[in-house]
Amino acid sequence: MSDMNEDSEEVDTPPEPMDRHQIMGMSVLVEGLLVPGAFLVGWWAGFDPMEKLVFTWADMGWGFGGGIVLALVVMAVLLLPFSPIKAFKGLMERHMFPMLAASTYPDRVGIALLAGFCEELLFRGAIQPALGMTLLGPWGALIISSVLFGALHGLSGVYFFLAMGISLILGGLYQFTDNLLGPMILHGVYDLIILLLTIPYDPLNDDGNGESAWEDGE
Repeated sequence: MSDMNEDSEEVDTPPEPMDRHQIMGMSVLVEGLLVPGAFLVGWWAGFDPMEKLVFTWADMGWGFGGGIVLALVVMAVLLLPFSPIKAFKGLMERHMFPMLAASTYPDRVGIALLAGFCEELLFRGAIQPALGMTLLGPWGALIISSVLFGALHGLSGVYFFLAMGISLILGGLYQFTDNLLGPMILHGVYDLIILLLTIPYDPLNDDGNGESAWEDGE
């Protein structure tokens, strides 16, 4: 039993805090790798993942409005006094907060923009329509792509289902509008609100110069 407890403690060991440049470097690398993945899927399926990205005011409205509402709903759900939700919040505080606490507010804008563009280009711009061209059809593609999206964010069971639910909303918006703009903006706005309101800034992990890693060019 003692060995099992020790193994459990090792698995739950929080990561080392990162400085802002490490945070931004990791974000650019991880999110950036999704872009060639999107074009690879598009090449295999015979379409351009960017072809459904079109500017319209209506889609901007869907994106901004949906992102704000979704973030408020998720934050309200996280206040519920249920054990799985409490465990999820504890997991996030131990694992995600140390990784992102040193990022400044402009840095978090950059992280949210990267996630909104890169993840939606892959999942809504490439994977979902590619799966929709198979026997799965559009609704099967929506479900499978959402399961894959949840698996990508599968830090815990609650996180998996939360991410899968959000993906169903993003994918449903894509199917409704036939445009990537709304899902990209919704995703980015949601991420930005969550990053700004749930992860406290920790200047002790900052490099002390007070400048955004996106501004100093390093």
